[in-house]
Order: sequence, then structure tokens, then C-alpha cells
Amino acid sequence: MYELKPMRKSGRARILAAALLLLSVVAFAASSLVPQYPALLQCVGLVLLIPLIQITARYLILQYLYRLRPRDEGGIDLEVFTYRGGARMQLVCRVGLDEIKAVSPLEKTNEKPPHGMRRYNYHPDMAPREGLVLSVVNGDGACEILLAYDAQLQQLLMRV
Repeated sequence: MYELKPMRKSGRARILAAALLLLSVVAFAASSLVPQYPALLQCVGLVLLIPLIQITARYLILQYLYRLRPRDEGGIDLEVFTYRGGARMQLVCRVGLDEIKAVSPLEKTNEKPPHGMRRYNYHPDMAPREGLVLSVVNGDGACEILLAYDAQLQQLLMRV
């Protein structure tokens, strides 16, 4: 069994969250100083809080665990778990290694999935520069999975 807890390498999410928080605070503070239309500035402050909450929940609090686990009847599954701090883990993806058709590093050519294909992003960074793109074909059809780059994980996946 192989486990990997990918670490965040980029600070983009932190910078963007701090900028949105600062802009929201400025909008709320300005609403008390501008007597004509305070409700408009308060609405702007609230609208800025929505992406702040989404970015914080997805890129700052959420953590991942990748696990290769043997099945009882033979074969190996790639499992992706999410968890927040000390909370219990939740299984979000399970793919048999026999369903993975290709493993490639994230590059400019495959930065976006092919037209009409769904890509599931389980990378801890916002706009990652490196990662692993898994092409999967199973009973639900073809899709791609984006994981954080790990040389040992790439070797294990390519070996199968």
C-alpha cells in the first residue's frame, strides 16, 4: 500500500484570499463613510466574501490523501480522500489501476482537458504548474483526473 499526502507548493490561494478579504473590509468601511449609497458598498463587500469563502474552503482548508490499495479479489485501486483538519476522511474517488489508460505529467499541451471530457481536479494548489494527468476509461465513460506530482506515484501508475 502506498500513501501520499500532497503538500501545497503555491501561495496563490493565500494571496487571492487575503486580497479579497482586504477589498471586502475596505468596501464595508467605505460604506460607513459614504452617506449616499452605503447599501451598494455593503453589497459589494458581501459579493467579495463569496469567492473568499469558496477559495478558503477548497484551497486552504481542504487536504488530500492519495492511496494505492490492493483489492481482496486482486487488482489495485487508486483512492483519493479529502479531509479538513482533524475531521474524518471522505472518499471522493476510487479508480482501478486497470481503468487508467495513460499517465502523463501536466504540461502546456494538456493543461485543459480535451473538448467534451470531464477532468476531476484533486490537486491541492490553485492553477498548478506540475501534476499528473490520468486518463481513465470505466463504465461511466472517459474522463481525466488531475493529481499532485509525485515521482514515485508516477512510476507506480506507469508500471501498471
